[in-house]
Formats: sequence, structure tokens, C-alpha cells
Amino acid sequence: MLTNYILTFSIYAFAGWVTETIYRSSIQGRLVNPGFLRGPFLPIYGLFATLVIWTSALLGNVSWPWQYVWFVFLSTLLEYVAGWFFERFYHLQLWDYHSTPLNLHGRIALPFSLLWGGLGLVFYNIINPTVQLQLQLTPAPVRTVFALIMSAYVIWDLIDSSLLLRRLEHFVTAFHEHYDRLELPTFHIACSPFYRLLHTYPKMRHTLHETMTLLYAKQEALEHFLKLQRNKFYNPDEERDTHSLD
Repeated sequence: MLTNYILTFSIYAFAGWVTETIYRSSIQGRLVNPGFLRGPFLPIYGLFATLVIWTSALLGNVSWPWQYVWFVFLSTLLEYVAGWFFERFYHLQLWDYHSTPLNLHGRIALPFSLLWGGLGLVFYNIINPTVQLQLQLTPAPVRTVFALIMSAYVIWDLIDSSLLLRRLEHFVTAFHEHYDRLELPTFHIACSPFYRLLHTYPKMRHTLHETMTLLYAKQEALEHFLKLQRNKFYNPDEERDTHSLD
């Protein structure tokens, strides 16, 4: 039973990552890793799927409207708790629904909760039965090995990514204190471990709002500086012509 839960969590965490990757990449116009984990997993999707299966005994033979209500409640609770967790322990808001109607603290919003409820219905009644059948057809030793591998990897990724978020918090504080004296090359080296998070969440809000504004300004200055350096390298004649005109 535990093995099936682990594999179910992994499958849907990966499926959620694929879905979010396609969505965010299309919005931002480039390939984006949408999660705070380094690997191709979004735990909130896997956790939602696992909770749906775990609580399925409560549903029994209830009609689909009541199933929908339950999935809306479950997804809303999960998203709110996850949003609170990141804000409370990492001082980060990885999603923001403040501009969405009928939101609560920017962590949840009714339109998205209703969408999650619909996804829950499709998952529970159509997708998951097929997935569970395929899992049961897979030999038990193979399932056990994959479950152990996925457990070890996800735990490592959670710890590593959590430490990275902590480092980002300390980096932002240190950056604020040394902003006036920080050179662009030094900033580039110090900021490089966090580029993926900053690009994945361009509207990421930090409790130190002014600091994040300065950080993004410094990042834009660095990108402009590097662009100028590349132009000088690839177009040296153009650069000499510019100086001769001066």
C-alpha cells in the first residue's frame, strides 16, 4: 500500500510538473522549470492526488456534485496551507492571487479552486483508475525498487532546494546591506545559484520588498552590462567606428 502511494505521488508530481512547464513556458516565451525543486516534480500535484485517493473511502458512492465539492475543499485547503508554509518559513510567496477576484490573502482564489475541483473529478473518475491498473500489473519487486529510488531522490531534492531557498533569503539580506559597494561581476557570481528561481517566479514577492526591487534592478543592470560586452566581442569594428566618430 505504501509503495503505491509513493509511486502515485511521484507520477502525479511529475505530471503536474509537465503541465506547469508547458503553461509557464508558453507565458514567458522560454523553457521554464516551474517548481522550487531542481528535479521534474511539483509536490503539490502529487500530494493532491495522494490525498484524493487516501480520502476516496469517505466518498463511497456519492454523486459527482458532492465529489466536486469535496475536491474543491481539499485543493483549496492544500493550496492555502502550502502558501502559508512558504511565507512562514521561507518568507517567499511563490504564487500570488491578489489580482484574481474572490481571493484570500493572495494564497487561494475561488476561480482556481473551482478549476482544481474539476481536475479532481477528471483525475478520480477517469485518469486514476487506469493508472492504478497499470501499477497493479507491474511486478511488485519493480514497484518496490522504483518507490525506494523516488523516495530517496525526492527527499534529497526537498532538502537541497529548501537549503537553497534559505540561502536566497540570506543573500537578499546581505545584498541589501552591501548594495552600494557591490560590483557587477561579484554580483553575477553570488547570484548565479538563484537565477532559476528568479526567472521562474518573475513576480516572486519577498517580505523585504524594497530589497527585491533593488535585486531585480541590479540583475537588469548586469544583463545589460553583459549584453554590451558581448556586442563589443562580436562587433569590435563597430565599437572602433563609434569611438572614431566621437
